[in-house]
Amino acid sequence: QAEAGVTSGIKKAVFGDKCIPVPRNVCALAYDDKDCNGWKLELEQGEKNFFWWDPIYYWYRNDIESISVRAGCTLTGFDDTRFQGRSITIRAGTRDRRVNLDDEDEFEDLDEKIQSVQCSCR
Repeated sequence: QAEAGVTSGIKKAVFGDKCIPVPRNVCALAYDDKDCNGWKLELEQGEKNFFWWDPIYYWYRNDIESISVRAGCTLTGFDDTRFQGRSITIRAGTRDRRVNLDDEDEFEDLDEKIQSVQCSCR
């Protein structure tokens, strides 16, 4: 696993990643793939469900792999709709916090398993 981390770090150093600062008008950014790749979803403060029947948001259901939380904000993701089931909480202090869900033990269980989120800022 350490070898995979080194490979990932080298790849990032050579090719960069697509992470951008979280815009001031949103709470967090969610991405389809690691290192802010693939589609990007802006998450405003409040709550969002990714219902299977929703014509717009079903696309993101069980597909989030990386998240950037704006400085001063907190995002909680749930593995079920209506903010139920297992959850993870990502807090950003004085700087934006970027997380690849499968890279961190405390978040890996919800890699590609998030079905609802709550996000708030101070």
